[in-house]
Formats: sequence, C-alpha cells, structure tokens
Amino acid sequence: MGGAEVRKSSPAVMIRPPEPLPMAVTTNGTIKLTSFDRGCVKVPVTVLLVFEHMGHEATDNIKRALSQALVHYYPFAGRIIISSSGGVDGDEFSIRCTGDGVEFLTASMDCSLKEAKILEESSCAKINPLRNELAILYPFGSFGSEDDPLLSVQVTEFSCGGHVLGVSWSHAIADAAGMAQFLAAVGELARGSPSPSVVPVRWDDVVSRLEPWPSPMLQAMLAFPETQGLELTANLDITIPSALIKCVKDDYLSCGGFDGQPCTVFEVVVAIVWRCHIRATMSNNNPGNPAYLSFASNMRKYVGSKDGYYGNCGADRLISGATRSSVAEAGFLDLIRMVKRAKDQLPDNGQLMQGLRDRYDLMHVTSWRNVGFEQVDLGGGAPAGVMFHGREGGTPPVPICIMHPACKGMDGVNLLLVTAKEHVDAFLGELAKHT
Repeated sequence: MGGAEVRKSSPAVMIRPPEPLPMAVTTNGTIKLTSFDRGCVKVPVTVLLVFEHMGHEATDNIKRALSQALVHYYPFAGRIIISSSGGVDGDEFSIRCTGDGVEFLTASMDCSLKEAKILEESSCAKINPLRNELAILYPFGSFGSEDDPLLSVQVTEFSCGGHVLGVSWSHAIADAAGMAQFLAAVGELARGSPSPSVVPVRWDDVVSRLEPWPSPMLQAMLAFPETQGLELTANLDITIPSALIKCVKDDYLSCGGFDGQPCTVFEVVVAIVWRCHIRATMSNNNPGNPAYLSFASNMRKYVGSKDGYYGNCGADRLISGATRSSVAEAGFLDLIRMVKRAKDQLPDNGQLMQGLRDRYDLMHVTSWRNVGFEQVDLGGGAPAGVMFHGREGGTPPVPICIMHPACKGMDGVNLLLVTAKEHVDAFLGELAKHT
C-alpha cells in the first residue's frame, strides 16, 4: 500500500541462552560439519511466517522463547569456524558453540496485514516488494564468515495484531525440516511448555559417515561458470489452482496411474511447472538440448538418522527428459511417471548429466509444503502463510522453483519461481493456457 513503511528498531540485539551452556558443550567446543553441511556454508535461507492473531505481547514472548530454545539448540548461538586441515578446498568447517547468540530485530507497520497485501497473490505474479523489509536478508555467497550469526530473526507487528516472523539462517546449521523443528520448539516454549517435545540432535554418527550424493546444481555450475542468461532474473509469485491439480490427478488415475497408484500434488505441480518453463525457454537453437530436472528429498528415514536430527540430510533426485523438445511435447501424465520413477530410486553416486549445454537445461525444485513450517504455533495458532523469500536480482545457480503451503484463503499450491526476466511473459502465457 502506498506510503506504508516498516519501522525497524535500531540496532538489532543479540539473544543468548538465559543460562550457561552445558559443561560438555563448553569442554568440547565444536561440532564438525558433515559432508551435507559443508556445501551450504555460504548459503543463506529466509522464510516468512505470517500470523494473523497474536496480540501485542507476542514480540516479547517470542524473544523470551527464542532465548530459552537456545538452551536446547545451542549450536544456533555459535559461529562457523574454518581450519586448514582438509575438507572442501583444503578447509574444514565446524560450528563453535560459543553462545554468542542470534540476531533479533523488532519492527512495526501502521497498517493491517490485509492493507499491506501480505497474503494476497499479485495479479501479475510479482513479489510484494514489502517482503524485502520483513526479514534480515543476506545476499547469496556473502554469508558464512566467522563473525556472522547463524540465525537472524525479525518480528514485525501490524496494526491489526498480526505479525510476520522473518527468519534467516545459514543453511550449514539446518535444512528446512531442521529449521521448522526449531521454530516449532520456540512455539512450544512461547506457549508455556517447560521444554521442547522433540529432543534435538545436531551430531549423528550415521549422517557424519555418509559421503554426499552428487549435486546436479553444482555440476551445472562447474560445467558452466558463466551464468549465460541468469544475470537478470525475476522472482514470480504463482499459484497452481486446485481445480487444475484435481483435473490432472483424475486423468492420471483414469489412465491406470503408475502401478495402480494415484499421483501426488507435488508430482502434478512439478510436471506443470517443468513443461511450462521448458516451452517458455525454447528457441530455434536449443530444442535438441538435454532437459534435466532435480528435486530435493529429505533422506532422514532412508539413512536411519536419529529422531530430532536437525542438520542437513537431503539429496537431489535427478530426472532426464531426453531433450527439451521431448519435454515440451510430453503430456503431463508422462512427466508425472518420470517424477515417480525418480522418487522410487535412491540417488545414484554415478548420476551425471550428459550433454549439458548450459545451466538453463536444468531446473531445481524444492517443496516446503510438508516440512513443518505450516504447523508452527507461537501462541496464536498456525501461520496463515509460509513463504520462502530472497531479494530479487541475485544470480541463482539454475532456474529454481520452491513450493509453499497454500496461504489462508487461497486456492491451490503457492510457489516461487526464479527465472530469467526475458522469459517471464512466455512462462505466464504457457501457465495461463491451463488455468
């Protein structure tokens, strides 16, 4: 809304545990990052949780609960340290459990959530620019020095009593499932629980012994260090309507499905977005290029990690669509079957993308629909909206799609798509053909 500004407290404060760290922590001092963590040291992640009814004491309650949570999740209050004793590029990364604390900032707006249109979908798929002011944002690649906090939290209060919790963290300390677990613990403590219901685990011998599975995004970056068209990108806020998802699911089931099984919402949305993006980015020069899609998978149950483990434990599944033209011409049902086959197979250490000609031949998909953010309750009920957020204009490794839980009052699946600006209109045009 015009004229509305976010007023932030200045400066941010450091929130520390309210009591000394356990003796074992101060004695041992560090937690070595696993092979899954190390590649994420310089990767910041931001989530926005929108709560409609929390009251004017919510900020103080969150601040208190955050401090209490750091007693149980003390690595979040530490710092990344680097030693030249091996590891990635000759360096080894660890978390030093210093208790230095996490960054905390309060803010306010003289308008309601509705007036600020925080939960509304833009008619032209543009991200609401106000979101940039609702969290402490770190540019990709600039995060991870020994002085940086591993977690930054901003609480913005609106005149209606609603709040937005903006959480930015180093991907090296936790993946999305791990952060959702941490925020759920903050919520339990804010509601008066003496301790989190899930006992947190940051070091797991099983996970620490594993070698990382290949990363298609990293392969694409190494093969093509130049971004080739991804210098100017746009972040699109898109909704795939429930009616379209249901229609595709019904068609899939009527055709016998895959081994007689129905398809999931995730599989349908992946098929829709992948084909629309391939068609939007097709040119006379690239129809024979290979087409690849990778999607992130939580591997905790596959590797047998301990309950409560909140470090990184994910791998990327890879789908090959033969060529861009074959994906562009494929039906949604064929693409869904390809996704299902990839989900049924563990990542292969030998999975390599053959014939890749530029980064645009690969799209990466991540889903936050069921990782736990949608269940975080800080005292006023579950969030009305959960959104991944990153400042527009950065250079992503490849085109990226991130699915969110549907915002309250909205129909379908919300997602953020990061792609080149020159292909925005073509992508929206392809999507409009189905909606």
